[in-house]
Amino acid sequence: MRRPPRKRFTVPALKFPVRSIWPYLVAALTWLRWGLACAAGSPAAQVVIVDDELRVRRDDRQSALAAGQVLPLSDGQVTLTALRGETVAFQVIVFNQGALPGPASIAVTPFADPTGPRVELWRQHFVTVKERSRNERWPNESLGWSSGARPSDAAMTGEVPDALIPLTVDDRSRPSSTWEAFWVDLFVPEAATPGPHATTASVTVGGAPSARFTLTVDVKPAVLPYRAVSAFAFYEPARLEQRIGGGPAAERQLWQLLHAHHVDALAPLTAVADVERLADVFSGALFSPEHGYAGPGVRQPPAVVALGAYGQLGEPTPATVATVRAMVDRLAHLGTADLFLYAVDEDCASPRAADWKKALGAVALALPLAVGQTCAQPPAQQAADVALIPGPSFTRDVVGAARAAGRRAWIYNGALPRTGTLLLDAPPRGLLVNGWIAALTDIDRWFYWESTFWNDDNQGGGGAVDPFVNPATFHNRDGDTALGDGLLLYPGRQRAPFAGDSFGFAGVFPSLRLKLIRRGIEDAGYLILAAREQPDQAARIAAQAVPALLDEAAVDQPASWDTATDDGRPRFARARAALGALITRGDPLTVEQRAGIVGRLAQQRRAEVPTALTRRQRWIRTGTRGAALVVALIAFALMVGRARRRRARA
Repeated sequence: MRRPPRKRFTVPALKFPVRSIWPYLVAALTWLRWGLACAAGSPAAQVVIVDDELRVRRDDRQSALAAGQVLPLSDGQVTLTALRGETVAFQVIVFNQGALPGPASIAVTPFADPTGPRVELWRQHFVTVKERSRNERWPNESLGWSSGARPSDAAMTGEVPDALIPLTVDDRSRPSSTWEAFWVDLFVPEAATPGPHATTASVTVGGAPSARFTLTVDVKPAVLPYRAVSAFAFYEPARLEQRIGGGPAAERQLWQLLHAHHVDALAPLTAVADVERLADVFSGALFSPEHGYAGPGVRQPPAVVALGAYGQLGEPTPATVATVRAMVDRLAHLGTADLFLYAVDEDCASPRAADWKKALGAVALALPLAVGQTCAQPPAQQAADVALIPGPSFTRDVVGAARAAGRRAWIYNGALPRTGTLLLDAPPRGLLVNGWIAALTDIDRWFYWESTFWNDDNQGGGGAVDPFVNPATFHNRDGDTALGDGLLLYPGRQRAPFAGDSFGFAGVFPSLRLKLIRRGIEDAGYLILAAREQPDQAARIAAQAVPALLDEAAVDQPASWDTATDDGRPRFARARAALGALITRGDPLTVEQRAGIVGRLAQQRRAEVPTALTRRQRWIRTGTRGAALVVALIAFALMVGRARRRRARA
């Protein structure tokens, strides 16, 4: 179904900058103190609070200690800052030098103020990564990175957390484990009272307390815009029914889960019955308390709706045109959205987009309907109204060029070092960065090609997999293996042959990577709010957080946000705090204000940050410099020879 255009690169071996030694000294002292405490008879299990920006593998104890906060047995303090409408999160890591003395669990008392934060608790599920995403012909390259940006094996293999299991669904813990990890979400409603909101929390191991702490969320007056930048992800109802069963309940829960993460779902709409089945989605009613929804974006319908995803409507025959017209009529009665007809997938030579534009131009529609296609060519060379361009081919100037040609340019997927990537064996922080990239370059929408790709049914695929066990979820006939590609959601219930690894929940679970996408979209909201008041300072903070993006990044180098020197702490948490300090206004942003701010950010970025040289440009520059050096040496030699001849004549 999907295969981004491939670009091959050969670059020198990856080298990492030497970081400060102080975090590791702190970690060593912490381990020493813990060892002395254990020898004195104190509880063996250690509890560490870690920011939501970092993914902590079971091999990452020292880095967790260096970057996190070790909690005492009692009277600990954990404080977070949040805007109204924001979801803040943190991780709780419980580990021991040997097996934990019993199951680990976490409990958070509900906040007393009814307008205060709402708590959700998740247990992190680990999957073992032994082999990397790759291509058979170019092992160091994959669909998620160029060879120069390939993350190291040492940093990506081992037991890696991704699926998040709600504690309300399953609170089981492995008694023999040396490690447990939890994820804590705190959603702050827009109606929350500004000021500190405090409650208590505790972590137990084997029924005995290992940490008690006060959890405080300091709520600021400003309101974080919902869906500050737009992202959407495809899913297929047939996959849900095949793997989970239970009818429409799983599909509705999927929509609500993605909506809570500021992400729109993209359904395959090929008939009026599909629109009717999702009528309360497109009206926004599904995202209301009446339907059990308690997250951000209450009653807001999707920002984007596609008809005939991946070209499923085929050619524009009289029958398919009539179907499209009927679907648009029904959507017009449900609410407004950015509608496009997904004419064809990754076939730039296909005439189908042009044929659909011609056919739709001959009929009257109740709503504007653009024609879109995935294609890496410049938008001005495409017939489609909307060009969905792969991340590796997307440049800073493509949005403006598309608008100048009367078209729109959206980005889909992505690859290091220009953007973050969906792949499991890459730092998920790149998905957070995608939100910053969208705000800094005025990208209308970011399309993630799939969210429930459990069946590996591409041409060349290996068949259905259990994503809780097997991370290699994607293969194709071009020799690509990709870990976790197209997998942002996990099945809460699995039918045969994977029924033995099922949690019995008729819905889907989020991934840690989905949480990072949400964090990036929320960070974009911080950036936009800060730029409304202090545009120059906001731009400087963003430039420090993301030194190079899109075509600013050299393809033979690691991602800039993973290599810039820092002190080992979460860099985007610090950048977000710096942006938050610039936000003083509490009035919400209008859509027009938001668009104007993003446009100015993109213009300033283009003016202040240069793009990277292409290989051709570097070759020309190197050749020019080499030629200039040769000319200079020849001239110098001629001058020396001339001087010698003069001396000889004298």
